[in-house]
Amino acid sequence: MWGKLILKEKDYEILTKGIASGVGIGILIGVIVGEVILLFSLGGVIGIIISSIFIALNNRKSKEVSDSKI
Repeated sequence: MWGKLILKEKDYEILTKGIASGVGIGILIGVIVGEVILLFSLGGVIGIIISSIFIALNNRKSKEVSDSKI
C-alpha cells in the first residue's frame, strides 16, 4: 500500500507543474472576475487533482509496458 504513495522524481515534477499552472490560471481568472483568493485556491486544488490523475495514468501505462516486456 505504501508503495503506491511514494512519488518518483518525475511525479514530483508533474505535481509541481500542475499546482503552479492551476494557481497561475486561477490568479489570472480571479483578477478578471474579482475573486482572486477564491480562484487562487480553487486553481491549486484543481491542479493537484488533475496532476494526481495524470500521475496515476502514467504509472498504470508504465506498469503495463513493464509487464508486457516480461
